[in-house]
This record gives sequence, structure tokens and C-alpha cells, in this order.
Amino acid sequence: MPTATRTVVVTAITGIIILALDIRTGVAAIAPLATRIDLDVALEGLPLGALGTIPPIAYAVAAGFSPWFARKVGLEKAAIVVGLIGVATHVWRGIAPGYVSLFVATAVLMLAVGVGNVILPGLVKLYAPNHIAGVTAAYGTAMAISSSVPTVLGVWMADQFGWRVSLAAWAFVSLIGVLPWLLLLPHAKARGVAQVELEMAMPVIRKKVSLTRSPTALAIMVIFGVSGISAYSWFAMLPLILIDTAGYSESSAALALGIFTITGLPMSLVIPPLAARRGWSSVLVGFAVFSGLVGMLGLMFLPAMATTAWVIFLAMGPLTFPLSLTLIGKRTANHVTALLLSGFVNKWGYVMAAAGPLAVGFAVEVTGGWGLSLGILMAVSLLEIPAIWILAKERIVDDEIEDVAQSAHMSK
Repeated sequence: MPTATRTVVVTAITGIIILALDIRTGVAAIAPLATRIDLDVALEGLPLGALGTIPPIAYAVAAGFSPWFARKVGLEKAAIVVGLIGVATHVWRGIAPGYVSLFVATAVLMLAVGVGNVILPGLVKLYAPNHIAGVTAAYGTAMAISSSVPTVLGVWMADQFGWRVSLAAWAFVSLIGVLPWLLLLPHAKARGVAQVELEMAMPVIRKKVSLTRSPTALAIMVIFGVSGISAYSWFAMLPLILIDTAGYSESSAALALGIFTITGLPMSLVIPPLAARRGWSSVLVGFAVFSGLVGMLGLMFLPAMATTAWVIFLAMGPLTFPLSLTLIGKRTANHVTALLLSGFVNKWGYVMAAAGPLAVGFAVEVTGGWGLSLGILMAVSLLEIPAIWILAKERIVDDEIEDVAQSAHMSK
């Protein structure tokens, strides 16, 4: 591989952080403006709910083809494509004449976001292999910030210029995000021949062994998926649960959801450096399971007592999201395997994340209460327990795949 200069590395890390900022703004931009948009484009009820189901489904679909696409065109060009699609679709959403147009624009944007989700760990592994924890913490924090900024800045822009300008304005972030990768194209071209040689030598590529044969890959996928189920479910359910069981008002329930959301910001900073330390990943998974269970048991049996504490415990459960992002880089030998693992984790993790809230909502519909829903989420959190022992072995995915391939060869 050609040596990356300090300028190249700084440019790439800048591009990674802006890409992380870019791919979350579109997800959070519509909800705060829903009542205003509804005056021009009907959104109330099912139409708004349908828009809310697009992200996890689109992420899972995009994860299925993203590794192939990124290897075909290169990680840098893939990032450029994500940014350019972002520019086009943000503007498209702003000028959408009706619901169908808004829906299609959102679906295309979320597919691009899904590609961005997959390539980010590969870019970190490629340009900052010795600083995976720090860069992952930086871009994870960027994601957390950009998920909340539209609720403030987006509303302000809508007050000043209207909702259409507010939605379209995020195209500027996408456009800025393209620039670092354009500057890195000459470096990417020089790396091309060396990357072909690397892929030819890789067991994951050469042996064509499924990542499902790697216990570490499966463990990372499961903790990623469980974090998605938890986060999506609590975003949808937590205010309603607190109103029904703890006697909260709507404003108090909204504040509690804000506490839940804000808790994710320090975790995105703290978890990656801890995950990079030997022996800590399994401890963090155990802590996530324990915290989630404590929060859910508290809401189930003592909802009106220490409610804020239960919310904070619940917010600790999805700490496996930044943990899994860090492990994609730390438990792979190179950026190509990291890209493949990222696609695998995102694909099946978001399938889990999409199915979870549906199951939880169905349970509420059938029983009329929250007990079964909380029981389902507690059972889901227990799925992470095997990962505690698997991740404690500190194995590299490439090595596990090579072991499987050699065992298959010897058995013939």
C-alpha cells in the first residue's frame, strides 16, 4: 500500500467526520417539522409512520450491496457518491410537490445513508488503523450531534424560511462532505494495484467462506442488532410507557426521552477507547445487558419510583452500538475485511432493528398493556450474553475464517 502522508490522513479523518455528520441529518430532519409539512403535504398518521419505517429497511438493503459497490469503485468514490446523492435528495425533499415524491426522495436518501453506514468503518480502518478508537469516537459523536441538531436548527430555519428551505438546506453539508474525498482521489488511484494484491491474499475473499462461520462476526452483528432494537423501540415507546405507567405528563415524558437521547452522546465518546483495550469489550457487553435489564425491571415493577434512574439505565443498554462500530475495525486484519464485516453487521443488524419495534408494537396491540412488550425486550437483551464469552477470546475475524477454510480443506 502507498504510504499515507499526514496531510492525507488529516484530510481523510475530516472527510470521515463530515460524512458521519451528513448521513444523520436527513434521518432526523422531518419529524420536528411534521406538523408544518402536513399543511402542504399530508403526513398525519400512517403516512408519517411509513416514512419512519424507511431508515432501518433501507439500511439493511443498502448493506447487502455496499461492500460490493465500495470494492468496485473504491471507498473514496463511494463516499463521493453518497455525498452527491445526499445533495440531490435533500433538495428533492425540499421541493417535493406531494407525499409520493417526498417518500421516494427519502427512500433514496436513506439508501445512500445505508451505504455511508457501511463504508465508515472501512475508511477508519484504511486511513487510521492505529487510531480506530479515537476516530470511531469522533465520528460516533458527530452522528449523535447531527441526529439532534435538526430538532433545533431545522426548526429555526423553518421559522425563518419555511419547511422546504429547512429540508433542502442540509444539502450543503452533503456538498461539503464530498470535497475531502475528491482531494484524496489521486491517493486512492495509487492504492488501487496494491488493493487488488491484498484482496487476492485474503482468506475472506479467496476462500469464499461466509462470515456466519466466524463467531466474532456473529457476536458483533448480534450486539449491533440488539442495540438497534432497543434504540428504535425506546424512541417509539418510552414517552407512552411513562405516561401510562408512571403518570408523566406529555412534556415530562418528552424530557425523559431527551435524557435517554443525550445519554448516548458521552457514550459515543467513552465506549470506543474502552472497547479498544484488551478484555474490555466483553465487560462492556455485560454492563449493557445488566443496565438494560435493570431499567426494564424498574419500569415494569416500580415505574413511578426513581423513574429518571430507570431511563438512564435503559439508555446504557444501546452502548453496544458504538462498541460494535469500534470492534468492526479492531477485530479485522485490514480495511477490506472491515468493509465486508461492516456490510454483514449492518445488513442483519438493521433487519433485527426493523423487526423489533414491530413485534413490540404488536404485543401492545394484542394485550393492551406494556408487560409483554417489556418482556420481549428483556428477552432480546439476553441474546447478547453469548457475545460476552466470544468477544473475551479477542479473536480476529480473518483468523477465524482461515481456520474454517483450513478445516474444510483438511476434511476433504
